[in-house]
Amino acid sequence: MSAVPNTILSATDFSETADRAGELARDLARIFEAQFHLLHVIVVFEDPHLEERHRQQLDELVATGDDARRRELENGAEDQPGIEITPHMARGLAPAEVIVETASNLGSDLIVMGTHGRRGLSHLLLGSVAERVVRTSSVPVLTVRADADIDLEGVPRILVPHDFSDASVDAVRQATTWATALGAEITLLHVVEPVVYPEFYSVDVLSDDLMMRLVARSEKALRTAADELLGNVEATIKVEVGRAADSILNQADPEHFDLVVMATRGLSALEHVLLGSVAESVLRRCRVPMLAIPGS
Repeated sequence: MSAVPNTILSATDFSETADRAGELARDLARIFEAQFHLLHVIVVFEDPHLEERHRQQLDELVATGDDARRRELENGAEDQPGIEITPHMARGLAPAEVIVETASNLGSDLIVMGTHGRRGLSHLLLGSVAERVVRTSSVPVLTVRADADIDLEGVPRILVPHDFSDASVDAVRQATTWATALGAEITLLHVVEPVVYPEFYSVDVLSDDLMMRLVARSEKALRTAADELLGNVEATIKVEVGRAADSILNQADPEHFDLVVMATRGLSALEHVLLGSVAESVLRRCRVPMLAIPGS
């Protein structure tokens, strides 16, 4: 996988959110001088009980819609100075699987797509195509919300959460390469999560003195990591105390940062249900674009 993308795949469903993601993808294609592919996935609904006559009528109706979407896709690939856009249409039962498969077939080293940031019941029922792509992709995935602030002018600012794991080190290295190419500044963030026990156990929380020592130790380790991993990139370190996802989101303010880069563990289905994922929690709620780096 290339440190900076040579081939970018942007997925679109022609929504405002997808258009916002496409704008950022095109800007990155210009900056990185990367090949750009624009993909629309046509979702196929299979019904084995559908009569042949009704199936033919449905196929004709879908074909009419396909022509309209193909024209819209081709229009989106025109008039983009500085880059050449190759449009693609693909069919499949699951959009996330088609996106990941297409990225692999094209040799893409970055997927860019919008996320609707669903939470609560709607997220439980509908899930998120973006989250499924992040969970299964072997290449970085850049997700963008419709209301995301995008500004690559001047000196971009990149927030990189770092928990000292191998996966997190990979994310820091990826962020460093992007920062060098974009002329950006990096802030390394480590979150110290206090251990909170239910009152039933009658266990005292960590003392203020111990917490201060944990923070100081984390700051020292974070500075060492910055010196070893960031090279000549201008960097700031920051240690916060709190829940990891909430602390990251509090820091990822559009007024202070333009991009969040963080690792994702690629949890199995059962582990994901039981443990959740900090990266996916941040993805749903992050107000700035987020680059998810898959774990090795």
